[in-house]
Amino acid sequence: MVEGLVVAAVVILYIGFEFGLLTLILKGAKENKTKTSRRLMPWSSMAPIQKTTIIALYSLMIVFFFWLYNYSILGPKPGELYNFEILLIGVGIILSIVGSLWMLRT
Repeated sequence: MVEGLVVAAVVILYIGFEFGLLTLILKGAKENKTKTSRRLMPWSSMAPIQKTTIIALYSLMIVFFFWLYNYSILGPKPGELYNFEILLIGVGIILSIVGSLWMLRT
């Protein structure tokens, strides 16, 4: 009983921390937009290590999805094309990649 409450408190604190960081990031992006008319640094003026990190993160997310689909317990059973959990994970990964590329574009 107590362990469940501790886990729930930690999860709530973590989610609150993430929302706080998101608020700070969006505030910084808004201030950068007013200064430079761009939210983020353009791709052409990024350092090579930043570009490499972004590409590696996207690649890692795609490889993680394929691993989940083929080798994990969440993978579809024989005869199934997909299951609901894999579908949600794939949609989340696609939305995060498209959203971050959209932020780089604008």
